[in-house]
Amino acid sequence: MSIFGKRENVIAYTVNREVNNDMYITVQNGEVVVNAPWYFTSNKIQEILKEKKNWILGKINEHEKSISNIQTVKIFGRDYDVKVVYKNVNTAELNVIKNSEINIILPNKYKKIGNEQILKVSIQKMYEQIANNEIEGFMEKVRINMGIAPEEYRIQKMQDTLGKCLDGKIIVINPELMKFKKETIEYVITHEFCHLKYKSHGKKFYEMIENNIVNYKKCETEIQGYLY
Repeated sequence: MSIFGKRENVIAYTVNREVNNDMYITVQNGEVVVNAPWYFTSNKIQEILKEKKNWILGKINEHEKSISNIQTVKIFGRDYDVKVVYKNVNTAELNVIKNSEINIILPNKYKKIGNEQILKVSIQKMYEQIANNEIEGFMEKVRINMGIAPEEYRIQKMQDTLGKCLDGKIIVINPELMKFKKETIEYVITHEFCHLKYKSHGKKFYEMIENNIVNYKKCETEIQGYLY
């Protein structure tokens, strides 16, 4: 892959060498492909690309406008607009803009995958990163408050489940729990800690919950529809 242009108008393109004498340029899914005769030099190709630059940029812009690249997500109960931005970078980056927008900056080569798939994967990775950074603090707070602890805990994507206790000794947390307010995150973790002592949701189980989370019913309402 090659590039030409300056700053924000940098264009990445791929060259296919053809056996005929015709040169033509295609822009599909935001990817620029130059089909050129085998004897065309790189300088000759770039000269032609410069002549067609406005047309190429127009096609790229059409592609970017034709697909949704913004999605609203919740982090700790607060709404953020997550936007995919493609740039001439080597690795993915995550930037928080104005405390309400998150830009996921990706290399240009990912354009052809499609924003819907990229957003889904990137948002999941984002929740995993937040969980890896934050869950230990919540676990430590609950350990101190309750005086008990699991043998270990894991962060793992689960379907329709925010947390679970395995065999009364291992706690598993879904990274999507990071969508919710911090008091709700603490409730879910406390709920799983209670399962270290009580397997079922009986009277003593909920007495233990209420002794540690007074407003637990409010938290249960917020995560209605999830299993835990």
